[in-house]
Parts: sequence; C-alpha cells; structure tokens
Amino acid sequence: MKSSTLIIFLLLFGLFYSCNEKPKNRKAEFIESKLFGNVKSVETKTFENDTLKSRVLEFYGENGIIEKEETHFEPNLSSIVRLYEYDNRNRLIREQIITDGDSTFSSKYSYNNLGLEKKEESYLNKLQTVTEFKLDSFGKTIEKKFGYVDTNGFRNWEYEYPNENTTLTKEFFKSNSPGKITELKIFPRENKKVKTTKYSFPTSESKEIFYHNNLGNQVKMEKYYNGKLTESKSITYELDLNQNWIKSESELTRKERIIEYY
Repeated sequence: MKSSTLIIFLLLFGLFYSCNEKPKNRKAEFIESKLFGNVKSVETKTFENDTLKSRVLEFYGENGIIEKEETHFEPNLSSIVRLYEYDNRNRLIREQIITDGDSTFSSKYSYNNLGLEKKEESYLNKLQTVTEFKLDSFGKTIEKKFGYVDTNGFRNWEYEYPNENTTLTKEFFKSNSPGKITELKIFPRENKKVKTTKYSFPTSESKEIFYHNNLGNQVKMEKYYNGKLTESKSITYELDLNQNWIKSESELTRKERIIEYY
C-alpha cells in the first residue's frame, strides 16, 4: 500500500470515531472494549479467514494512558505509528501520525467543559478535515459532524443510548449538490472543450447498533441502510484472569491479544 493511499485511508478512518472514554487505558475516541488492570502493552493480531492481516502494538504509561500505537499491515505492506500528546488534565490534544517514516499527518483535539469538542486533521500542515462533537451533560457524544474543508456537503452522526450496554448510531449523508454535475471547460488557445464530472454522495441514512456486555466488550453489531438490515455480526471472547479479552471471534475475523501488565 503506497503512502498516498494510506493517507486517504487515515482520513477516511477518522469518519468512524466516537469519543467515549474509560477510566484507564484511555483514548480520546471510540473503543471496542475496556481494559482492566495496570496494562503496560497490548499486541493485537487480526486474522481474516485464518490469514494474518495486521498487528497493532499499544504502549501505556503507568497512569493508564496510551502513549504510542504501531500498526503493521501484513504481509509487510506498510506501517503506521501514532504518537500522543496530552495536556495537564491528561486529555489528548495532539496526535502525530507517521506513515512509512513520513511524518506529515497530524490531528489536533479541542475540548469544552463537557469533553471533546473538535478534531482537526492536517496533511503537510494544511487543514484537511474537521469533526465537531456535541455532548450531553454526562459527556457522552450525542452528535458528530464531519467534513472536508474544500468539499461541499458533510456527514452527520447521531448517537442514542437506549441502555448502558447499547449504542445506536445514525449516519446521514448530506450534500449541497443534487448528485452529479457536468462542467464544460473551454481552453482559448487550443479551442478545446473538456467535460469534467463531479460526483457527490446522495442524501441517505444508515444506522448501526452496537451491543456490549457488562465488561464493555462489543458482542453484536447490526447495520441498516435506509431502514433495511444489511449486516449483522456477533462476537465471542476468551478472557484472561484480569477479565481482559485475549481472543475474539466473529464470522470471518479472529483477533488475538497478548497483554503485558506492570
């Protein structure tokens, strides 16, 4: 995977984040499950149809806050390193992303009195995307708006929490243009006419429901598009003595974790 492709991947990856937190081993965004105990490092291997696809290494300080994350795509395709910087309240304020040794991508986080308010992603020190968060009085995300700075339209998420173990996410595509626009450009010297076409997402709605167990592990996920169920996935776990999962399995994906404690 080329560096340019990875940059696009990183930009798109930010679309699927929320900002729920946990007492220890925190990240500023969405997490699959909690970590219990004084964790020093976690290595997670992801397999699809028994083929190793990626390895993720996470390193935590004794205060339980993540300091560094390395993602290696297999077989030896590419790597991403994330370095985290915090304020004096242990809130993530900057994330430096190094792709195959290229330190050109970064994220900046801003907070209000409730919690995470805005995430700004930059490439070559130029602002590319902005994600704005709306929180309730408990600090939970209830709305998120994502957009590219030089593109019309945006993507909007709404979050509901029917109970403590369920999160319902609704995603809306909204565009300022009707779908497809054809432009005619004429170059005076050559007297050539060139047609260019711009595409935009149609207005639509998708919904995801995440079900968690009492340990905070995601045990089921359902996806809907315009009211129709399109995907359903169940996940089972094996736990260690600290109640952290060391193996998870769904229909096509298996994850294995090695957890080191202080």
